[in-house]
Amino acid sequence: ILVGNPFNCSCGLRWLQLWQNGSRAELGNQSLGCWEGSVLVPLGSQVLRACDPPTVRIEPPEVVLRQGDSVNLTCHVSANPPATAEWVVPEVGPELLVLSDHEIILEINNVSSSLNHKDLTCWAENAAGPAEDSVMLNITFPPVILLLDKALPRHSWCIPFSVDGNPVPGIRWLFNGTALVEGRYIHTLIMEYEHNSTILHGCLQLNRPTHVNNGNYTLLVRNPLGSAARSVQVRFMDNPFSFSPEEPIPVTLHLLPAPGTRNSSQEGPVETTDEHTLGVSVAVALAVFACLSLSVMLILLNKCGRRSKFGINRSAVLAQEDDLAMSLHFMNLGSSPLSSAESKLEGLKSNFIENPQYFCNACVHHVQRRDIVLKWELGEGAFGKVFLAECYNLLPEQEKMLVAVKALKEATESARLDFQREAELLTVLQHEHIVKFYGVCTEGEPLIMVFEYMKHGDLNRFLR
Repeated sequence: ILVGNPFNCSCGLRWLQLWQNGSRAELGNQSLGCWEGSVLVPLGSQVLRACDPPTVRIEPPEVVLRQGDSVNLTCHVSANPPATAEWVVPEVGPELLVLSDHEIILEINNVSSSLNHKDLTCWAENAAGPAEDSVMLNITFPPVILLLDKALPRHSWCIPFSVDGNPVPGIRWLFNGTALVEGRYIHTLIMEYEHNSTILHGCLQLNRPTHVNNGNYTLLVRNPLGSAARSVQVRFMDNPFSFSPEEPIPVTLHLLPAPGTRNSSQEGPVETTDEHTLGVSVAVALAVFACLSLSVMLILLNKCGRRSKFGINRSAVLAQEDDLAMSLHFMNLGSSPLSSAESKLEGLKSNFIENPQYFCNACVHHVQRRDIVLKWELGEGAFGKVFLAECYNLLPEQEKMLVAVKALKEATESARLDFQREAELLTVLQHEHIVKFYGVCTEGEPLIMVFEYMKHGDLNRFLR
C-alpha cells in the first residue's frame, strides 16, 4: 500500500511507474501521485524524460563447448541514465563493473564441468531500475563416478551410485569380472535427477539376494567422450553350505597315476558325467528289478489264496480289483469323487492294512509360485529337471529355507495324472528316513514338486 506517500517526481520513480502501468503488485488499483513542486501530479501520467531501465543482451545466446575449452561472453548494456553492471557466475559470485563502453566481456579459461547447465547472468541497474539476461552453458565431458557405496537393505537391496557426464552416459555392471545380465530381480534404477545438472543418482537393485550374489560389483559408465569404472565388494549373507552344491563331493581315495600321466596321488577322484550316468542307470535298473520281483510275488500270493505263516489273510492285504487303483484310492483321501471302480473298493477299505510308521493322513499342500526362488540346476531326469531353490512361508518357524524342486518337462494330460498320483502318494509317505515331500505348485507352467534339500546329494553319489 503506497497511497499517501510523499513522492517527489524524479527518475527514481520510473520503476514504480512501470509497475503501476503493468498492474504489478496490485499497484494498478491504487491512485498514486508525486509532487511536482507544490502540485500533486498522478504518477501514471507523469512524463519522466530520458529515464528508462537499462536493456541487457548477451552474445552468444547459446554456448556449447567441451570441458577445458575457453569462452568469451559479451554482455551488451544500453542505459540512460548510465548504469552499473556485473556478471554473476555460480560458485564464483558477482563481479561489479562500471560501464564505460556499454559492454562487459566475461572471459572463462579452462571451463570446468561444474559449470555445466549453470546460468551465467549479466545484471545491470540505473536510477530507473534493474534488468538482466542469462545464458546456460552446455559443457560436454567424459563420464565420472562420483559415488559407489556398499549395499543398503531397503525394500530391495540397493548398491547406491552417483554418476555425471554429458552426453548422458550408458550404465553397465560386472559381477566378479563377468557382464551382469539385468532382469526382473536385478536391475539398475535411476532414483533422482539433480536440478540444473546432469548428475544421476541411482541404485543397482537386488530382490532377495543370497550368498550366491556375494562378490565384486563393478560399475561401468561410458559416453562418446570416454569411460570410467569403479568396484565395490558386497556381502549379503554367509554361505549356508560347507561346500558348493554344484561341485562333486571330494573323497579321500587316492588313485595310482597311469603311465605317462602327471602324478595325481594328491588329488581325490572327481566323478565324471559318464560315471554319474552309469550310477543312476544301475540304481534305476535295481529299482525296476525290485518292482518286478514284488509284482511277481504279489501275483503268486493272489493265486495261492492261503493264509500265510504270519497269520495274515490274503484278502486283507490285496483285493480282487486293481491293486494300484485301490492303493491310490486310499492315498487320495477324499480329494476327488469315487469312480465306479473305486466304489467297489469302499467295502474293502476296512480290511486294508497300513503301516502307521510310514503313512499319515494329510492333504497335498499347495505352494505359491511367488514363494519359490530358483537358484541353480542340480540335475536332470527323464521327466524333468531338479533345481536348488529358496522357498518362503513353507514352515511357520522359518521365513525361508532351501529346498529341491522337480519341474515337470511336458505337461501332457497323462503326465499331469502321473504328477497328481505321485503327489498324493508322497504326501502320505512320511518317515525320518525318507526325503520329506513338502507339496506342489500348479500355478502356470511348469508343474513343480517341492522336496527337502539333501545337501550331500543322492545315496549313490554320497557312498561313491
